Amino acid sequence: GGEPLPRPVESCWLLPASDEAAVAIAEEQVQLRAAGWKVLTCNPEVVRRLDDKVELQILAAERSVSEHLPVRYTSPGSAAYPCVLKPAMGEFGRDIDIMYTSTDVLRVTGTDDEEAELGGAWLLQELVRGPFEYSTSLLVVHGEVLESACLRYEYDAEEYVWPRVTEVGRELLEVPPDHLAVMTRLLDGFSGLCNFNYKLRASGQMCILEVNARVGADLACDMP
Repeated sequence: GGEPLPRPVESCWLLPASDEAAVAIAEEQVQLRAAGWKVLTCNPEVVRRLDDKVELQILAAERSVSEHLPVRYTSPGSAAYPCVLKPAMGEFGRDIDIMYTSTDVLRVTGTDDEEAELGGAWLLQELVRGPFEYSTSLLVVHGEVLESACLRYEYDAEEYVWPRVTEVGRELLEVPPDHLAVMTRLLDGFSGLCNFNYKLRASGQMCILEVNARVGADLACDMP
């Protein structure tokens, strides 16, 4: 907003805790460093594509890892119900819900044609069932993962949208090499801290629900 950038009292890292902050730090990285902040970031467009849930689907197709994301339905009429509707941009489970019919989707999105494509504002995708969800935080420099930490959460339901569910357990795990390989393919050009939320299909294949190009709540609040 035209205000001068604040200077740190002493040299310290500036870490984003929201999607908006992650993009802002990427956009202002030169000025922030000049003001005395330590920042680890990259091209803001790389950050935006990871945070945008529709763009993430497109990015996964470009990197040949679409099979590791939920199936995307481009229109309400093409979906298998129940499924999940989420805004392309958003965080902390806000405005994400389970849809049981195409009428539910039309009501939420304000459209009246179930065969019309939803476009870039909404993502309608497969509901991946199961009580276990994995949250993996990564420290990445130029697309290379330097450190990783994974928490597996257990919830009291097979079908849910976090945080509208009750946690019944959590466990710190090593990140399997095949999971790390899939995540790395989505991180070309990225530098910073990021968080992957995913489930495992019955076959054991990982299915990435979303990526956050920022510090995740698991790392900030839940890691032992």
